[in-house]
Amino acid sequence: MEHAFEVDTPRGSYSWTSGMCVVTHEADLILDESTAVKVDEDRLEHCPDHHGTVLHIIPSNVAMLDPSALEHWMTPEGSTNVLARAVVVPSNVTALKHHIRWLFFKPSVSFRVFRNPQVAKGWLLDQWLTHQEAQSELGSLSLD
Repeated sequence: MEHAFEVDTPRGSYSWTSGMCVVTHEADLILDESTAVKVDEDRLEHCPDHHGTVLHIIPSNVAMLDPSALEHWMTPEGSTNVLARAVVVPSNVTALKHHIRWLFFKPSVSFRVFRNPQVAKGWLLDQWLTHQEAQSELGSLSLD
């Protein structure tokens, strides 16, 4: 059994394991761009050596979810030390989810919005393994 490094902050709970950081946001949080920046600052402060995937779990009773938070997480500034990022939004935000998925999708940033946490984890794991394979191939090419 693998143990996770866990930290609680006023904005949410962070858990790092197997190359993935899971951020479970607080229920009564107003999740806007400034909060998204603070969430990333917390993540980088508590585990600065983490260079992997990030999964955000937004609770169904979140006070507010502003699309600017998701937009921030797609920018290079918002993706420091992040290979891929997935956000799980509650089903009551489904219309918002579909709007955001296509409005902010950029192929250069591995970012997706999901409704199911297991599907999001599967996608992040696939992104992580693809990155590891690419690194392995680069390493073997440089040895030749």
